[in-house]
Amino acid sequence: NGPSAPSSEKSSSRYRLRPAPPHAAQLTPKLSEQDRADLAHGVALFNAGKFWESHEAWEQIWQRHDEPWRFFVQGLIQVAAAHHQIKRGIRHGAIKHLKNALVKLDVAPPDFAGLALGAFRDYLHALLERIENDESERWVEQELQPLGWAAEHEHKKAL
Repeated sequence: NGPSAPSSEKSSSRYRLRPAPPHAAQLTPKLSEQDRADLAHGVALFNAGKFWESHEAWEQIWQRHDEPWRFFVQGLIQVAAAHHQIKRGIRHGAIKHLKNALVKLDVAPPDFAGLALGAFRDYLHALLERIENDESERWVEQELQPLGWAAEHEHKKAL
């Protein structure tokens, strides 16, 4: 059995979450030059607030791979979809996509595919909690964090 979904008293039973494939945490992705280019393009789009476009860039990688690598890329796609839903003010969609993304990304190594995924996951968990717990209309006023690269994150920690 894979990890359980992030829990929430309010809505945990409303979402069907797919568990991680066996041995997913031991996966080290082998990225082609095209994969690296699509990953970087998706990160740049995501960080520019172009969430739907980043979703499309990452989907190119997803289409070229099999499980379990595909499982993790789908997590990135779902993060982009969640941010797109936040931007559109659709709370239910944002929560659903964040929960599904975290099931996938929580089992990935913290430097998965060269990304600073550990720090980004912490942000995603906090974001999900804020969205679930803010009953006001201001829930959409979230400060959205960019997705960084592991090498940059380590460099900043060393400063």
